[in-house]
Amino acid sequence: MAIQLLSNLNYPIGNIINQELQNANSAKMAVAFLKYSGVQVIEQAINNCLKNNGSIEIIAGLDFKTTDLQSMHYFIQLQKQTSNLKFYCYGDKEENKTDVVFHPKIYLFQKGRETTGIVGSTNLTRGSLLTNFEVNVVIKETKPLYFSQLEAIDNSVKFTDSVFSPDEEYLAGYSDVYKAFLQNEERAIKDKGVQNVVRQINRHAEFLPGTVPSIKSLIIEVIKNEQSKGNEFVLLQLIYEEVEKMVQEKNLIYKMDTFRNSIRGELNTHEDSSNHPNNIHLFVRSKDKKGYYSLTDNGKNYRGR
Repeated sequence: MAIQLLSNLNYPIGNIINQELQNANSAKMAVAFLKYSGVQVIEQAINNCLKNNGSIEIIAGLDFKTTDLQSMHYFIQLQKQTSNLKFYCYGDKEENKTDVVFHPKIYLFQKGRETTGIVGSTNLTRGSLLTNFEVNVVIKETKPLYFSQLEAIDNSVKFTDSVFSPDEEYLAGYSDVYKAFLQNEERAIKDKGVQNVVRQINRHAEFLPGTVPSIKSLIIEVIKNEQSKGNEFVLLQLIYEEVEKMVQEKNLIYKMDTFRNSIRGELNTHEDSSNHPNNIHLFVRSKDKKGYYSLTDNGKNYRGR
């Protein structure tokens, strides 16, 4: 094992990331935000890794609308060209399911038995990679103790239903919001037009692929299973029990102490007669029996995460 503490003042971390990335069989990066200037620093290494049949996974945060359009467009297009690259975004604090600001900077590289983990202050921007005063820990191992711990942290981020893979339609809406925040963040936060666009792109994100099924998709699966047995409406208590069982069987990561509240929240938000602004009209309550739910046509045809 070799551990180094580095600042960009003595050796730019971008040099190490480039070296590890281009030779990696597997690379994973989770950063609070990325910019195209940072992509350009590691672009050749990305191409070399993919050319050598390596796999790359990137998760970028959307908090404060700092991740820029060009970088998102680059990875959306590259993902179309190769199945070896996966690009995800983590929904911002106002819309994610954990109500936290996404702020990690984790880089994981693996080649055979050799692993390299980097954690510190470096986002995927040119300044962070090369010139800013950044501090990082670089851990090289053949018996991946710390690497495994960092990978577990990365997985705790990856396997939540706040993570989704953006497409061009999402990017088009995000573009308007990003530009408004770039001009005047305080004004953009209060602007009703911007707020409306944010709601639209968040609604669209619900239908984009992610890494795990969402609570609402699990609820839909439970109701469909019961309907296949001839039960059109399903009791809330049974929904609780069956969804919790699915979470355990699929090893999904959720806050279990408040999980039933989350289930109830999804049912209330997406119940057909709800006035919630994010309602996509998936569920309908029984008029005859209290606490029983069925699916609308939207719910029956839902294919989102």
